[in-house]
Amino acid sequence: MDGKKLFKKLTTVILGVTLVGTLVTGCSGSSTSEDAGKKDVTLKMALWGEGDYKYFTETDNLAEAYKKDHPNVTLEIEQIAPNEYDNTMKIRNSASQLPDVFPIRQSNLVTYADVMVPLNDLKATENNIYAKDMAIKGNVLGIPQVAFNEFVYYNKDIFKEYNLQVPKTWDEFLKVCETIKDGKKYIPLLIGAKDAWPNYPFNEYMPMLEAGDGQYYNKMAEKDEPFVKGEPFYTSYEKIQKLYDAKVCGDDPLGYGWDQERAMFVAGKGAMMAAGSWYKNDYNDNGGKDDNLGVFLLPVRNSDSDPFYTTFMTEMFWGVPKTCKNQKEALKFIEWFFSSDYYAKFVTSTKNVPTVKGVKYEDEFFKQAFEGLDVKPVVVFYGEEFTKISNAINFDQKGMGQEMMSGKKLDDLMNEMNSKWKNARAK
Repeated sequence: MDGKKLFKKLTTVILGVTLVGTLVTGCSGSSTSEDAGKKDVTLKMALWGEGDYKYFTETDNLAEAYKKDHPNVTLEIEQIAPNEYDNTMKIRNSASQLPDVFPIRQSNLVTYADVMVPLNDLKATENNIYAKDMAIKGNVLGIPQVAFNEFVYYNKDIFKEYNLQVPKTWDEFLKVCETIKDGKKYIPLLIGAKDAWPNYPFNEYMPMLEAGDGQYYNKMAEKDEPFVKGEPFYTSYEKIQKLYDAKVCGDDPLGYGWDQERAMFVAGKGAMMAAGSWYKNDYNDNGGKDDNLGVFLLPVRNSDSDPFYTTFMTEMFWGVPKTCKNQKEALKFIEWFFSSDYYAKFVTSTKNVPTVKGVKYEDEFFKQAFEGLDVKPVVVFYGEEFTKISNAINFDQKGMGQEMMSGKKLDDLMNEMNSKWKNARAK
């Protein structure tokens, strides 16, 4: 993957302009006569995103929209809880019972390298900004649905009450957390670590921000001991340890999970929470009001003169497994989804950065996070060698975050990881 090439592509999209149209609308209505008289086909889909599932089944019914153009095809959409999705898909893969169409997490692309139909020749692949750059073993296994930044959402009233400014460095961020904690009225940072995954903006992404490199994990795969003092991983985890040791995530950060966290934030019981742009719709759907909501980029840097890095993630790689009995129909659906006006309306509604050429937008709400900053995007990508090592040792940054919160010493954790990593590389 050519990082410079991808960065150039990224900078044309990340802050976009107002939605100016769609890439191809000719798909709409174009297949009705072609599909007329064909045998009826049912395509089973699975999703992990709650917001996506709601949009596809309620806001703008995907099955109905597709059936208008392809009357012989019925889509059955299943929603799997985010914290259960990966294991559920792995079990179904072992049993050769994967859905006909399903999104793969970027971090799991290598896991499915041998079981997915290559999408190299699809028009949808050619028209996607990132798909080819995320190929595994030379094959495009899935087409990324969206891209998004990570943010810290905050309660404006609470910041005003304590006369706080948006932090621009890590020490300033810690100071904001501690000031709110000293007030003894609100939880400074809602983490929801019972579910583990909500701590990903810290434990998974901060090493890349510290290194200023979205391919940092892939470079770790070239080292025997990437967890020693002075390496970006260790340095970032020192910062995270200070955050957790400050007890600014509530009396029992491991005692409540994502559902409780988001409810507490909407209710005004917590001042901040970290999540991607995808959370904005969730916030509004749960009764949150925009007039009290602010957003800023997580400041990992040490001083105002340091570069301001922020992660940029492509996610939900739609693919078709080789076990699919209706591959032709499944591939036709993927072509339709990424080239129809349905896609443009979907990404606009869900407030994620589109991945399809020609579909651009600017979201006024998130624009505030970038104002006054010379932001340098860090494009996240997990390569093959890193994934092999990661799978071999069950490398779990979110789980490491839970251990840190429970009191495990950082040096003990890092020494254990160095030993496991070195052994895995040797094998």
